[in-house]
Amino acid sequence: MRAFTASAVLTAVLTASLLLGGCAATESEAAPASSAPSPQATASPEPITGAPGDSLSAEEAKQLNGQRGTLRPYEMNDGSHVLIDVEQPLPPAVKEEIAQNLGSAGNDSGSALSKLNQESSTGKTIIMVRKLHAGDGNGNAVFTWVAASYASGFPMGIMGGSADSVVSQVQPWLNSQRDPAQYEVIVVNN
Repeated sequence: MRAFTASAVLTAVLTASLLLGGCAATESEAAPASSAPSPQATASPEPITGAPGDSLSAEEAKQLNGQRGTLRPYEMNDGSHVLIDVEQPLPPAVKEEIAQNLGSAGNDSGSALSKLNQESSTGKTIIMVRKLHAGDGNGNAVFTWVAASYASGFPMGIMGGSADSVVSQVQPWLNSQRDPAQYEVIVVNN
């Protein structure tokens, strides 16, 4: 029985080597070497630099999205791009546009908070300060300024008679944060 097993194994090995040997290309069958020069490695593009508020082309904005660091593109409502730095205050044009976007919610606080969440493309947590129009129990209109944010641990109930008053109440909370530059206070004048 042992002779039979050894013979069967030897036959299988020889058959496999003959079959597989026919699969290999001979030197004359091998593909000719290419006479074309090998493609050169493309140089990586220069990193985008500039100051917050500088305009960016669409190509620069796309490149900047993949770049490490604190610089980011911000797409304005008109489709143009502006350079922002997440460690620096937002450029005035960006702050104004965000305030307009948030103000377009009118007196609908839910819509304003939804728009507030959409502004995360700045790389910052936005604290919105806006005038709230409400009514007292007697049907009289009441106007007050309030602060709202999706920031973790942001205190509820910050209110005052003016935007400046509310911003000054927000400041101690901001100063107590590990990285105050992560936040941006946006005053919505609606």
